[in-house]
Amino acid sequence: MRGIAVFLALISLIFASPLTVKSPLVDDFYTAPDGYESAKLGEILKLRKTPSKLSSMFFEIDIKNSWQLLVRSEDSFGNATAIVTTVIEPYNADPSKVLSYQTFEDSANIECSPSYGMQYGAPWSTVATQIDMALMVPIQSGKATLDSIRAILKSNKFTGIKSDAKVAMWGYSGGSLASGWAAALQPKYAPELKKNLIGAALGGFVTNITATAEATDGTLFAGLVPNALSGLANEYPEFKEILYQKVSKAATDNLRQGTEHCIGGAILYFAEDQYFTGDDRAFPGGYGLLKEEVVNKTISENNLMQMDKDYLPDIPIFVYHGALDSIVPISNVHVTYKNWCDWGINSFEFSEDLLNGHITETIVGARQL
Repeated sequence: MRGIAVFLALISLIFASPLTVKSPLVDDFYTAPDGYESAKLGEILKLRKTPSKLSSMFFEIDIKNSWQLLVRSEDSFGNATAIVTTVIEPYNADPSKVLSYQTFEDSANIECSPSYGMQYGAPWSTVATQIDMALMVPIQSGKATLDSIRAILKSNKFTGIKSDAKVAMWGYSGGSLASGWAAALQPKYAPELKKNLIGAALGGFVTNITATAEATDGTLFAGLVPNALSGLANEYPEFKEILYQKVSKAATDNLRQGTEHCIGGAILYFAEDQYFTGDDRAFPGGYGLLKEEVVNKTISENNLMQMDKDYLPDIPIFVYHGALDSIVPISNVHVTYKNWCDWGINSFEFSEDLLNGHITETIVGARQL
């Protein structure tokens, strides 16, 4: 993207996480330094040039520079965490303009971190998820996105990005969840960023986790269910306890595998598995699991569609979504659109593509940006 300092806010879920590229499990860079809890939100804890060149699925990307930043953030409950974000500088970049792109990780495994997977030489199964982001813990991913932006606006000494740079957020699918929550949380969590943020583009907009679980159960994309449940379980101990109380003995190991697979592997491993429907469903109580008090409360707190006007974005919003989307039903986006408009959002443009579904809209919809 000529004329833009492209900033990919590629964030891991927990503490952020050639063929010599080190896994985040053994790479000390991903470990927060002692006393990091006292650092301010958005403070840069560590910074380095990316250890390996960045890549697309198979080939190196020709760029001017790239850096990784370990950044102070917090989880859904306000506890200190650290996340990793990758800053990419293309040739002829304009340091006064930044694109904060949230990729869909859709995995609870730190080794699926895009900051690792997008490096040339990382395992193919990980590289395949580099356009993927945290469907798993929406509130935390929203905070992490904002803290990443805070960090890069302080990185001028290293990256050349100006502190008053204008920033646009963008995300598709699980990435839209992170960008969407960032937009919703920004007025109270990071009010100082209002002067920098010019808007957010949200594609395949995930506003209701339950609807996605129902839509994908028993389908090719059934792997989204255990991966999403595992991500929330990592963040909410009571939620995890209920899951393992309610899952059948035969499906217990299957559910645990939700912490092991990146989304590409999950699609293959869990294809057409049934968690809430069918005679051999993983949860004998079916959709009744989602009505359990702890489960319902946890998911509701992470469904943007169910938030009140206290979470109304204060920046322009552009949503593009395929009407034929069988993974993220568009009806829930309609609800969010109506709510935000009724509550007085200043700018909300909604582009509904009548001919495309979730996968094809990834490419077709992006042409509008």
